[in-house]
Amino acid sequence: MGELSKTESPKNPDSIQKLLEEITGLEANISVIKTEIQTFENTIRAKLNLLISRLIVLNHKMKERQQLKKEKRLEQKKRGKNYKEPIQSITTKKINKTEKPANQEEALELKRLYKEAVVHVHPDKIGTSQEKDAIKNATDLTAQLNGIYKNGDLEALLDFYQTIILANPSSENRPFEMPNVNPKIRLESLISKKGNLTKKLQELEANYLYHVLKNYEDPLTFIDELELQFQEKIVKLEKRTRKLGPI
Repeated sequence: MGELSKTESPKNPDSIQKLLEEITGLEANISVIKTEIQTFENTIRAKLNLLISRLIVLNHKMKERQQLKKEKRLEQKKRGKNYKEPIQSITTKKINKTEKPANQEEALELKRLYKEAVVHVHPDKIGTSQEKDAIKNATDLTAQLNGIYKNGDLEALLDFYQTIILANPSSENRPFEMPNVNPKIRLESLISKKGNLTKKLQELEANYLYHVLKNYEDPLTFIDELELQFQEKIVKLEKRTRKLGPI
């Protein structure tokens, strides 16, 4: 992030606009790939639903019987003369109370903008005399705003201002201009967001189902391969559960 910050002047609006366009492109690609993978997963489940259900039942049965065998062996050990209860060590997880956000300046800017935004949408600002629909809408918007703040997304918060607050003024107290944001902080936030989206896109592209979709001449043949694998696994599990005997 540091190198990019040096090469791209935070005072140059072109740098921010370029990053916004790149982020929009990344988000669009992520959305497309997610949809492709989800659609393919649904197709697989629809065709192999019975086999998948059978595998789940057999795996559960296998774990139950293995646990029972383990408990029986433990009971036998306890009846032995030399058995001693194991000493359990208690480990405590250290909490770093001094841990701070990766970018303290961005966190403060986000908090400032959030406080300014919540004034305009919170249901308490509407008053009890307003219609129930208006109060419900304000409650929903406040929940949306809280989610944006919790996720720490500065751009999503600015978009909320643009599409919700500025687009729907209802009183003289509402601002009619976008709030001022430190351009350096915004640029660094965008660089970080682009990096996270790039990583997410790479992870999706590495997904095996996506590999199948892009490299199989007919991805549906992969479902046939899975069907054979599931059938073979079911036969093996059925044999193993029979050998373990009844619970």
